Amino acid sequence: MNAANYWQLFMETGAPEMYLLYHKALKAEEKNVSDHTGHCAPGNGLQGS
Repeated sequence: MNAANYWQLFMETGAPEMYLLYHKALKAEEKNVSDHTGHCAPGNGLQGS
Protein backbone atom coordinates (compact mmCIF):
# COMPACT_ATOMS: atom_id res chain seq x y z
CA MET A 1 0.00 0.00 0.00
CA ASN A 2 1.18 3.52 -0.64
CA ALA A 3 1.06 6.51 1.70
CA ALA A 4 -2.12 7.91 0.12
CA ASN A 5 -4.00 4.69 0.87
CA TYR A 6 -2.89 4.72 4.50
CA TRP A 7 -3.88 8.37 4.82
CA GLN A 8 -7.34 7.61 3.44
CA LEU A 9 -7.76 4.76 5.95
CA PHE A 10 -6.60 7.03 8.76
CA MET A 11 -9.11 9.71 7.74
CA GLU A 12 -11.93 7.16 7.55
CA THR A 13 -11.14 5.29 10.78
CA GLY A 14 -9.09 7.64 12.95
CA ALA A 15 -6.95 4.62 13.84
CA PRO A 16 -3.52 5.72 15.09
CA GLU A 17 -2.00 2.60 13.53
CA MET A 18 -2.99 3.86 10.10
CA TYR A 19 -1.26 7.18 10.75
CA LEU A 20 1.92 5.37 11.79
CA LEU A 21 1.79 3.22 8.65
CA TYR A 22 1.13 6.35 6.57
CA HIS A 23 4.14 8.10 8.07
CA LYS A 24 6.38 5.07 7.47
CA ALA A 25 5.19 4.72 3.85
CA LEU A 26 5.68 8.44 3.24
CA LYS A 27 9.29 8.26 4.43
CA ALA A 28 9.89 5.22 2.21
CA GLU A 29 8.45 7.04 -0.81
CA GLU A 30 10.66 10.07 -0.13
CA LYS A 31 13.73 7.82 -0.12
CA ASN A 32 12.82 6.49 -3.56
CA VAL A 33 12.56 9.92 -5.21
CA SER A 34 15.47 10.60 -7.51
CA ASP A 35 17.37 13.88 -7.33
CA HIS A 36 18.24 13.48 -11.02
CA THR A 37 16.26 15.98 -13.08
CA GLY A 38 16.33 13.85 -16.21
CA HIS A 39 18.20 16.35 -18.37
CA CYS A 40 20.59 14.51 -20.65
CA ALA A 41 23.10 15.49 -23.27
CA PRO A 42 21.86 15.53 -26.88
CA GLY A 43 22.36 12.26 -28.72
CA ASN A 44 21.67 9.90 -25.85
CA GLY A 45 18.96 8.16 -27.89
CA LEU A 46 16.00 9.54 -25.94
CA GLN A 47 15.21 12.52 -28.13
CA GLY A 48 13.06 12.18 -31.23
CA SER A 49 14.68 12.56 -34.63
